[in-house]
Amino acid sequence: MRDFLTVTKALFKANYGMDLKSKQGKKGIVVAAVLVVCLLPTFALLFNMFQTGFAAHTIDLLIMEMGFAMICFLMLWTALFIFPSIFYFSNDLEHLLVLPITPRVIVASKFVIVYVSLLLVSLLGMVPMLIAYISAGNVNILSIVLFIPQILLIGAPTAFVASIFWMIILRLLPFFKNKDRFNMITGILSIGIAVLIGIGSSQLGANVENPMFLMDMLQNNPENLLKIVRIFVNVPFAARSIVEVSFVDFLITLAITLILGVIFVICADRLYLSAARESKVSSAGRKKKVSYRNQGSVSWSYWKVEFLRLVRTPAYMANCVLSALVMPVMFIVMAIVTPGMSEIKEMLTSQAIVIQDLVNLPLILVIAGAAVGFFAGSLNGISATAFSREGKNLDFVKYIPFDFTKQVMIKGSVGILFSVLTCVLMLFSVHMILPYPIWYDVFFLLGSILTTVLVNAIAIFVDGIHPKTDWEDETSAVKNNMNVVLEFLISWAILAVTVAPFFLFDLMASWEMYSIIMLVIILLITIGFVIITPKVILKHLMQTSK
Repeated sequence: MRDFLTVTKALFKANYGMDLKSKQGKKGIVVAAVLVVCLLPTFALLFNMFQTGFAAHTIDLLIMEMGFAMICFLMLWTALFIFPSIFYFSNDLEHLLVLPITPRVIVASKFVIVYVSLLLVSLLGMVPMLIAYISAGNVNILSIVLFIPQILLIGAPTAFVASIFWMIILRLLPFFKNKDRFNMITGILSIGIAVLIGIGSSQLGANVENPMFLMDMLQNNPENLLKIVRIFVNVPFAARSIVEVSFVDFLITLAITLILGVIFVICADRLYLSAARESKVSSAGRKKKVSYRNQGSVSWSYWKVEFLRLVRTPAYMANCVLSALVMPVMFIVMAIVTPGMSEIKEMLTSQAIVIQDLVNLPLILVIAGAAVGFFAGSLNGISATAFSREGKNLDFVKYIPFDFTKQVMIKGSVGILFSVLTCVLMLFSVHMILPYPIWYDVFFLLGSILTTVLVNAIAIFVDGIHPKTDWEDETSAVKNNMNVVLEFLISWAILAVTVAPFFLFDLMASWEMYSIIMLVIILLITIGFVIITPKVILKHLMQTSK
């Protein structure tokens, strides 16, 4: 037990950086608190959704099952990606394997780390559901008592199943034991699954003509939904134990968890250790040195190094580049397969409706481009991890004989490039629906470039003054980096401040003048960030190196 607690504590500090004795750990606590505050609107949205369902008092069991199934699905999605990273591809594994501890201690400690991440996901849905259930009049003390343990138990079978799945795959298929290959394949698969989910959602939305259709289906014909819900075998028993106050069902959920836990332990004993020893970490840090002499200007060579390192490192490619392309690709596919989209365009074309004559199309496109630019710039995390990805080599950027301002501009330009690419891909789906001259897209691009430069400047600023250089592998450098979240919150806070007065003071009559003023303000903020960011970052990095 002492070995287990010691290893778990060390892994927890390494993965979450929550060491309250260190300055970095205290910063992490502050960032986590800010993140919780920013998630309050999401909590409120889920609370209203669950309260509306529970208020009817006729489908409480079904609402509970669907809520639990939604949470289990999110936990399964998360577990499928973080389990291999923590169990097989973390840099701490080679140190743990030589320690005088049993493999079960390693497995148990790493599982705790995985499950803590999954619990954070489950709390996003479980807490609003519990509050909604109580506020809807379900004040049975026994129901609440039975609900509280499910906060910890509801995702355990899902976590065990995901763990068993990957243990078998990585033991039997050596192809997946290479981390670079694994990250690239799972990144592409995640995009494919996200696109399929988007297509399914659009098809469902297109087929639901009556807004009360879903509610009627829940009340009168829930069998199809129950088939989906009961993929997670513990969910029906967990929901019944709460709604019907059934201790038998609660014991069944415990039994399911225990059985899957035993299977997990057996698989860990037989499959984990040999596969973990054979797994290969990223080769990004062991690539051959490439000479960039006589390859043009220093700026161009530096830009190529930044660009190639981003696209050639699978962890960066999958988590920064490919993840940013999910949404525009999804919109394009949805525009192709959603019924009625082509008919809308044909109707507008056949009736000779000239959109640019009906509205101030150039200004609208600039505004739309600026809005999409905020979204695209904050989505990829390229600039928000530009300095963090340097890792222990961060001192390199401070002392090389190359102007630091140019270094910052080059790092930001890579993020801007992919952000603008995302905006351009968005235009394909727009042209599939709205007929207007393609040269008007210039106005869209002007708006998108304005805000993508701002967002990437903010991202560089945040990562430069608070880089995450102590990471185990390339995946954790970008995926568990809170700078991405901070940059997202700051950039969208600026967007909220510029948009809120329009609705608060009902300025629809003066929307053109208001939009122009706000665009000028955003331009001034962008120029300010571009000017001060290199100076502030260099000053901060020099102070921290003393």
